[in-house]
Amino acid sequence: MSRFLCIHGHFYQPPRENPWTGRVEREASAAPFHDWNERITAECYGPNAAAGNYARMSFNFGPTLLSWLEREAAEIYGAVVAADRDSRARFSGHGSAIAQAHSHMILPLANARDKRTQVKWGVADFTRRFGRGPKGMWLPETAVDLETLGALADENIRFTILAPHQVRARREIGVGAWQEIRPGEADTRQPYEVSLASGARIAVFFYDGPASNAIAFGGLARGGESLARLLAGLFPEVPGPQLVHTATDGETYGHHFRGGERVLAEALSVVEAQGLASLTNYGEYLASHPPKYEARIVENTSWSCAHGIGRWREDCGCATGEHPGWSQGWRAPLREALDWLRDELAARFESAGREFFREPWNARDESLPVLSGAGAEEADAFFRV
Repeated sequence: MSRFLCIHGHFYQPPRENPWTGRVEREASAAPFHDWNERITAECYGPNAAAGNYARMSFNFGPTLLSWLEREAAEIYGAVVAADRDSRARFSGHGSAIAQAHSHMILPLANARDKRTQVKWGVADFTRRFGRGPKGMWLPETAVDLETLGALADENIRFTILAPHQVRARREIGVGAWQEIRPGEADTRQPYEVSLASGARIAVFFYDGPASNAIAFGGLARGGESLARLLAGLFPEVPGPQLVHTATDGETYGHHFRGGERVLAEALSVVEAQGLASLTNYGEYLASHPPKYEARIVENTSWSCAHGIGRWREDCGCATGEHPGWSQGWRAPLREALDWLRDELAARFESAGREFFREPWNARDESLPVLSGAGAEEADAFFRV
């Protein structure tokens, strides 16, 4: 088999808890459910577990969402963790779950110290839940720069997933001149290596943009067999192994598109039963097919903003269209204020923190067990170090 298929789902919800009570308050817009977490769990997270999709796809769950599921939907949380174990048996020991930078921070806008903490916390949260270290990590909004990739490599992350417009050049590893890649011309059917300032390298998978968009914006409507045929038709008639892979919000399968989890389950079954491709995940494919090409990325870009990362720092023009005439002129001063506050507080934390910690920033990096409420034993271990 030289045709391989990987479907990635990015499952995430922002923390909705009231910071004073630690509970999610009633959200009328989510009726008849108590809140949006409950509603999306009923429409998506639970049905995908029941359909057996997690063990056959690649996926990441945001740590804040997993914390809520662990507390409020323990059976579904357990099914997600178990699916990763099942996927290891299916995919040559390579689990389908990958980590996520912890707090959905747009990492290119963070300083190097905050990047490091976000990645370390993402690794620690993943390891506690899944009982193994992560091989891959999802970057929030796939927002990327080289310093961010360096932070991943520093924590032994082997790969990440980016959008096809985030690659600007490629060449055979160490050989010849760089070939510039124009929008829409990226070859997404193989992994690439990116060289970092430290001398380290990290693999990057650039997902199939048109196929991912088709799934996200209506591609499930014709049913599972149609989806299977669409994906199978993406393999080029060329020799050698080829990987077709897509990435969408995981909520596409059941929440954004009602019944989407059934369509996905049927599509995966058709692919396997009819031998259209071999299902895989990124870890397994990378182990069997290491990169032959290296890539240069387009820094300060994301999958969801046509202006790079403008929607998180300036009036870039990105809007929902719900309020004509509104602007986002407030973004730049808000970003400047938050950056100023970060820098002011950093100096005070470093000064006061030395009264309690040998190295305050290292203490912050290791503090996730305390912040996440993982348990008294983990908290005690932190304070004993």
